[in-house]
Amino acid sequence: MGSHKRNLPIQTIINASHEIIVLKDSESRWMEVSAGTLEVFGIDRDEIIGKTDKEIEGIYPYFKEHLSRFFESDRRSWQSGTQIQTAETITIDGIERIYDVVKIPIYNSEGSPDALVVMGRDVTGILEHEQMYRSLFRDHPDGIYSLDKEDNILDVNKESEIISGYSREELIGMNFRSVLAPESLDEAGRHFEKVLQGTSQWYESKLRCKDGKTRDVQITTLPTKLNGKIIGIHGMVKDVTEKNQLEQLKNEQTVILAKIAVGDPLEEIMRYIIETVEKISKGICSVMFYEKEHNWLRFVYGPKLPEQFIKVIDKFPVGKHLASCGHASYTKKVAIVTDIEKAASWSPWRQETLRHGFRACWSMPILSTNDALLGTFGVYYPEVRQPLEIEIDMLRTFSYLSGLAIERSRHEEEIQFLAKHDALTNLPNLRYFKEVFSDKIRQTEDLAVMFIDLDQFKSLNDTFGHIFGDMLLQEIAKRIEKVIGKENFIARMGGDEFILLLQEVTDEQKMRLVADQILKETEKPLMIEGQEFHVTASIGVSLFGKHGKTIGELMKNADVAMYKAKETGGNAGKVYEATMDDKAYELYMLRGEFRKALELQQFELHYQPKINLKKKRITGMEALVRWNHPEKGSISPATFIPLAEESGFILELGAWVLRNACRQVKEWREAEGPDIRVAVNVSVKQFIKQDVAALVQLILQELELPPDCLEIEITESVLSSHESVIQEAVESLQKLGVKVSIDDFGTGYASLTYLKQFRADAIKIDQSFIRHLPQNQDDAAIVSAVITLAKALDICIVAEGVETKEQVDFLVEKECTEVQGYYFSKPLQADKMHELLKQQFASENK
Repeated sequence: MGSHKRNLPIQTIINASHEIIVLKDSESRWMEVSAGTLEVFGIDRDEIIGKTDKEIEGIYPYFKEHLSRFFESDRRSWQSGTQIQTAETITIDGIERIYDVVKIPIYNSEGSPDALVVMGRDVTGILEHEQMYRSLFRDHPDGIYSLDKEDNILDVNKESEIISGYSREELIGMNFRSVLAPESLDEAGRHFEKVLQGTSQWYESKLRCKDGKTRDVQITTLPTKLNGKIIGIHGMVKDVTEKNQLEQLKNEQTVILAKIAVGDPLEEIMRYIIETVEKISKGICSVMFYEKEHNWLRFVYGPKLPEQFIKVIDKFPVGKHLASCGHASYTKKVAIVTDIEKAASWSPWRQETLRHGFRACWSMPILSTNDALLGTFGVYYPEVRQPLEIEIDMLRTFSYLSGLAIERSRHEEEIQFLAKHDALTNLPNLRYFKEVFSDKIRQTEDLAVMFIDLDQFKSLNDTFGHIFGDMLLQEIAKRIEKVIGKENFIARMGGDEFILLLQEVTDEQKMRLVADQILKETEKPLMIEGQEFHVTASIGVSLFGKHGKTIGELMKNADVAMYKAKETGGNAGKVYEATMDDKAYELYMLRGEFRKALELQQFELHYQPKINLKKKRITGMEALVRWNHPEKGSISPATFIPLAEESGFILELGAWVLRNACRQVKEWREAEGPDIRVAVNVSVKQFIKQDVAALVQLILQELELPPDCLEIEITESVLSSHESVIQEAVESLQKLGVKVSIDDFGTGYASLTYLKQFRADAIKIDQSFIRHLPQNQDDAAIVSAVITLAKALDICIVAEGVETKEQVDFLVEKECTEVQGYYFSKPLQADKMHELLKQQFASENK
């Protein structure tokens, strides 16, 4: 090869390298070698210089495993006459390393082989990183893509193909903008510009897939740089269509539940549900209600369905393998027909359905909370279509919400009926009676009001029981209706009292004849459970104009006349006369004693406990005022409360009750513990004449009591009077933290609108609906409906007048919150109530 001196610089260069460098002569002898080579192969320089590969193998036997590869690549290099590059694997300490090997043949001036330069660089780490990158790119769960600076696609991974529907070959070379939905192009263009300026971007957009459908995607883009210069865009696309649909589904579900809870009309709720489903699913919806008596489905909602097609599906039969809706109704399970043209179950309706452009139909049954069939929810598509799992979930969700809305609507109808009618006799109630009177007085003044009260009914009811009493009242109501005919109006006031509004009345004689007819019909023998009974009645009459011009005056005077009839022994009718007002005078004199009674401490508070059925303990009590008159004895609240209302004394009495009830609770809380609260009934006069919220706040501050110790009860009939005043007061009380409940629910006219408007914390079901539980099916249905409604509105429900274990068991089963009644305790004086509380706390602290 030449002199040693000439190779000295080469030797220095070679020895300085930590890479593999070997200089071989034309005979394959190793003439020079780098330190890196010696280290990699574990050989000694002095032993291998001047030796061939075969000779080195003799010195280092393990070197044999590399020889065949070395020899082959050396041969190819000399044959090619030019530089070759190859990857060779070298095992070092049992670990394989990959080297990028370059072999350069050198020829002398005559063109004969002179030397072979072998250079090797360890690229194991580089290749591993490259393979990792490739694996990350190829196998990433999201779509990965690369673009040039003109947004042309350079490469994509498998997920990008799945999301877009295009193959990799189709995507490469396409402009990225061509796979975006038209409405997303402007925004995407702005983001591309920012990336090319060096700013990473994250945004949501819409992708237009190969099949023409649009999908929601989340796009992340990063600038691709080489030597500090931006040469393109590297991006990631994530399909968020299902995520967005789930989020939209959840949001819409919340809106619909709110609409159901606040009592929006059923038609409005169903329209909203259908619009929502059509927006999410891109299908056309229909809702059909089930009519059990015909075993068919009636079309109810579906604004986008053609009118002629509606005629095809209306009165759709329910049965196995009857298209989609009929089958879903029969099985109470989802029915999916992906291709109507091929489905045998659609055979009778196929031609008309296809003619209107429908190829697929999915149907979900609408069921009640107790699994009764209410109807079906169907979605039609113009193309053959298999639902995704999220679409099945959507159908299931909106079918369930439709069921809730339908049930709520039916419960509301029941409650609306309850608001205007007596549950026992199904006669109108007093509130409805007053509404009818207001309408009739605009049409004619030839009207009369008649009061009817059954004689000795309480004695019969106590002797033979409430069931007997109910049957008797129902029969008497039918007899009175028969006498007066449909042109006149009858209502039950409560207990054994009825009130009639008679038309075309011109004189008292005619009224006496009507009263006599009713008396004769009433006293006819009654057969109840095989036993004969005789009942009589007392009747009082007042005529419009002669005995009063308002419903209040007419009712008052008819009531006075009725009591006069009772004084004669009953079974009689009396028309009002001015001389009958003696009793009214007596009441007037009683009214004058109010303030004196308050000063002399004749008023006293009794307390009736409220029991939480789940916790089985006293959680509150109602304060009830009593008047202990020194001469007349105990005067009924039913007598003096209306007088206090009328005279205005209710303001002073109401304030006295509030203050003393709170003072008593303070004593009990200090003695027994903080878990004691009291409910106080507040009259409409107090709301109108006083700032009830300010009064409550003042009393609580004076006594240093927290607001949760007090509950204000408002009688249901109060809600319809001075709505704005009462609503403002209720809101102020609730802002203080004082709970507000509706008392005697069901006896007035508290519609769902009032429940929504006043947002009561609790409803107290009137005892007239509890008394006959669980035997009376109507009462049971009404109470169940009210409890269900209250739970849906997150309102506490309290049952009043609970007197039997059967009633308690029924209310526990229906998940009523609290109960109050003689079964647990009658109203107690303060000291006896204190003893009851002490017993409870003592047993709990054992």
